[in-house]
Amino acid sequence: MITARPARPEDAETIARMARALSIADGGRPSRFSAESFRRDGFGANAAFSTVVAELDGAAVGYAIYYPGYDTDSATRGVYLADLYVDETYRRKGVGRALLAGLAAEARADSARWMFWSVLERNRGARR
Repeated sequence: MITARPARPEDAETIARMARALSIADGGRPSRFSAESFRRDGFGANAAFSTVVAELDGAAVGYAIYYPGYDTDSATRGVYLADLYVDETYRRKGVGRALLAGLAAEARADSARWMFWSVLERNRGARR
């Protein structure tokens, strides 16, 4: 069973590893995002982002990083999805859906009405 939960500081090494894999998978250079930057910027009163982790049989197999946004046209809160990653072995098993559902639940709890995301042009697999 796949579960989605808010990330914890102890997820830092795993999330940083997956972030590096995401950067390489979408055709970029390895990410400079580290366990230290995850802990520094992803927690506390002034966190720059939030993270949802997908687990299967107790192991983290994917993550989604997002941050808050606001739309003046509709006067509504929302979230911008920055990263969505699933370990290659676990793709096409519902992990991505579980991450998006977990992110949507967290966002709704914070009064978000919309979610925005885009795909890098170089990420051919995601664009398909």
